[in-house]
Amino acid sequence: MPLFLVASALAILAVVCALVWRRMGQRLEECQRERAALEVSSKVLEEERRVLELVAKGASLQEVLDALTHGIERLAPECLCSILLLDEDKKRLLRGSGGSLPEEYMGIAHGLPIGPNMGSCGTAAYLNETVVAEDIATDHRWATAKDLPLGFGLQACWSVPIRDSSGGVVGTFGMYHRQPASPRQGDLRLVEAAALLAGNAIERLSAEKRLQENAERTEMAEQAAAFGVWDLDLASGVMNASAGLSALLGTGRTARRMTLADFRDLIHPSDRDFVHETMNRAVADGDRFEVEFRVTPADGTIRWVRAQGRVELEEGKVRRAIGATIDITAHKQMLAVLEQALESAEAAARAKSEFLANMSHEIRTPMNGIIGTIGLLLDSNPNAEQREQLETIQQCGDALLYLINDILDLSKMEAGKLNLERASFNPAALAADAQRIIAPQAAIRGLEVHTRIDSHVPPAVTGDSLRLKQVLLNLLSNAVKFTERGSITVGVSVTRRLADSIELEFSVADTGIGIPAEVRQKIFEPFSQADSSTTRRYGGTGLGLAICRRLVALMNGRMELDSEPGRGSTFRFLVTLPVASASAAAAPAPPRRVRAAARSLHILLAEDNYVNQTVAVAMLKRMGHSVDVACGGREAVEAVRKSADNSSYDVVLMDCQMPDIDGYAAARAIRALGPIGALPIFAMTANAFPEDRQRCLDAGMDDYVAKPVSSEQLLNLLEKVTPPAVEPVASAT
Repeated sequence: MPLFLVASALAILAVVCALVWRRMGQRLEECQRERAALEVSSKVLEEERRVLELVAKGASLQEVLDALTHGIERLAPECLCSILLLDEDKKRLLRGSGGSLPEEYMGIAHGLPIGPNMGSCGTAAYLNETVVAEDIATDHRWATAKDLPLGFGLQACWSVPIRDSSGGVVGTFGMYHRQPASPRQGDLRLVEAAALLAGNAIERLSAEKRLQENAERTEMAEQAAAFGVWDLDLASGVMNASAGLSALLGTGRTARRMTLADFRDLIHPSDRDFVHETMNRAVADGDRFEVEFRVTPADGTIRWVRAQGRVELEEGKVRRAIGATIDITAHKQMLAVLEQALESAEAAARAKSEFLANMSHEIRTPMNGIIGTIGLLLDSNPNAEQREQLETIQQCGDALLYLINDILDLSKMEAGKLNLERASFNPAALAADAQRIIAPQAAIRGLEVHTRIDSHVPPAVTGDSLRLKQVLLNLLSNAVKFTERGSITVGVSVTRRLADSIELEFSVADTGIGIPAEVRQKIFEPFSQADSSTTRRYGGTGLGLAICRRLVALMNGRMELDSEPGRGSTFRFLVTLPVASASAAAAPAPPRRVRAAARSLHILLAEDNYVNQTVAVAMLKRMGHSVDVACGGREAVEAVRKSADNSSYDVVLMDCQMPDIDGYAAARAIRALGPIGALPIFAMTANAFPEDRQRCLDAGMDDYVAKPVSSEQLLNLLEKVTPPAVEPVASAT
């Protein structure tokens, strides 16, 4: 296959990986948004449950309203809530519950008239519609009464009418803020839900209060709210069911008497024993009880209900039980949807991780063969034309590998699994090293790259120098890509000194095309560029700046951007780092040519991929080592076992994914061989996640290197193999 087709295939593969990854990320975000909305709904349903419990226990209207305002304040801690009730003439608002509002404020608000411009609550009650006053000081509906709330430090008020089941206004639910505020997504739904709960509670309690006087209104309230009351004579086993309970159970729409056996038949067969045991315990203990179970009305549906009740004593003996039952089918369905959304989100996260791991392995395996083979060919003295073509393929391979690493980094940051190192380094040397790396690329485009180091920059600080260099190189690479003429400057300066640390500003300035103000935030989002023409003209995936910003944020720093279209851009990031002693900074290791190993090793290579076998064997033999190849895990274990009869191996290089048994199982089997299996085992695998390294160590391996592996990496890895100890020879006596 022509070499340029190989490069094209690699580029297409990179784009496909990026697009698939992006779609999976979007699906995960959708699941997370759905989950957040369902969690809020679940909390509102929990507050409804508390209200209904108070109703069942016979709490007063004041107690129920106070519980509701404090409950909503728990869901929205930045707010203060109030419930005002409309008087019988429908002209004035009366105090219902003030939540955490000052008592004096609620006292003054008691009795205020309603009208089209009578504050948020008065206007909402008058118009029977939601009123949002984002700034009381300037809202025209507060023009005549703004001094009252402002005097108590209240600067915004959103009010929703509290309606009864017929839609008539019975009061208002207000949410106050101590600063001007506009509703965020979901805020008004929370207030509306609170108003709905308040309306239900007010209507139910009013209906219970007038139960003896107006049975018809009580039955209507029960049916509207899908609950009913009951009275059970334990001696006779006869239950008096209200009209609401009869409707809930599907036995009619009027109050009726039924036997305990009839009621038991309506309970779902799987729940009958549980309900019976709960009732028996309550009777034995003479206590309250609560039980959730399913009922099967005559229409064939299955509905969830919650029954709450208490037993009553007559002459010291349990004679009857009374209580209320409410339909909680919608609540159960909501919980089921929430659980399904949670499972979907977790499945999406698992699928994303598995996809990235599989794609990383599947891409790195052939990449190891491609990059390794190119390295071997470049070392074989090709002619000028061949060298140019090989270097082109090498650059394409490096670009694809850089993209793979970007995707893995982004995934690790999203999962919170990216760990930062802490080591001493020289900031000026770091900038100079980045400038040295990017200079050849800039020279091809005729650009100059300068460094500007503040004289106050300390010689040594502590932090993750590799990640800082990653950010600098990414910014420098972008500067080269988007600058056609002029120069690029990388700088380091001191912006603030603290007791034992210092804030450093790293900057990259160019004279390139610049960035319009309206897209400056967009370019920091994953897979985003200024516009589609940028991708067509300059290439790239839009991952680099997103990773840079997240890396800087992980270091508790911040990124800034100054840009003018046609004049250039300056990216800077500021991080605060501890100052270290000058002697602690490790000098950057100069690049070195791959040399022959200090001593020849007998190596067992466990690798099932033929191309990777060929490349690795060529590298190892060029270093002066002898190599045996095992094409699978079982073959590797058997080779180590048999080596006891011949010359033992000095080290095993183990691939982790092989067709028979994987490298982890093979490593454990080798360790189980006894002394012959105590040799060093190094993982040489395409699995590149941090947890993969830990899995190798847990399996008994000694170290780990991710593919594609260069000759330099392989040489450094094998230098860790120590010579076997030589037994002392006893002297003759």
